[in-house]
Amino acid sequence: HMASVVSICNRALAQLGAKLITSLEDSSTEAKVMKATFDDARDAVLREAMPLCATFRASLAQTTAPAFEWATAYQLPTDPYCLAVTKLNEASDKSRWTVEGRQLSTAKIKYIGRVTDTGQLDPLIVTALAARLAAESCFAITQNRALTGDMWNLADSALDKAMTADGLEKGSETIEANTFAQARA
Repeated sequence: HMASVVSICNRALAQLGAKLITSLEDSSTEAKVMKATFDDARDAVLREAMPLCATFRASLAQTTAPAFEWATAYQLPTDPYCLAVTKLNEASDKSRWTVEGRQLSTAKIKYIGRVTDTGQLDPLIVTALAARLAAESCFAITQNRALTGDMWNLADSALDKAMTADGLEKGSETIEANTFAQARA
């Protein structure tokens, strides 16, 4: 079945042994904590994992260039909102592009966008998001520091699994990136 915001929140709450919710608008502490935590946790997981299910391409609109260094500037996408730039189409020299604020020094990009329709998320990203929500909300809901540490370990593990599975589907792009990372290690 497709994951909804409430079902993802309930996965997190179940991991904590907490009361489940029917809506983010419930008056319970659990619903209030989930409502306060969800959007930032989703964005953090998408930015960290950089999954294919949140990858978009865009040709950017030129905007006013900054006071110095750049001859041109381009506005980062807002629909969906750009969380991270992953690749540039025309930049053969990767060191020559920069993101500053909400502007970029080149025009055609591949990027990670804010996916608000949770039904479009890969199941492993949903699992990573639920684990992240459990970790971020654990102390507020349980007041248990030891459990909070356990939940962060679970969140890190779930994120690693999502990134590994996603990496297998990216093909040669990932192999080049891994080779580069190993060469620098």
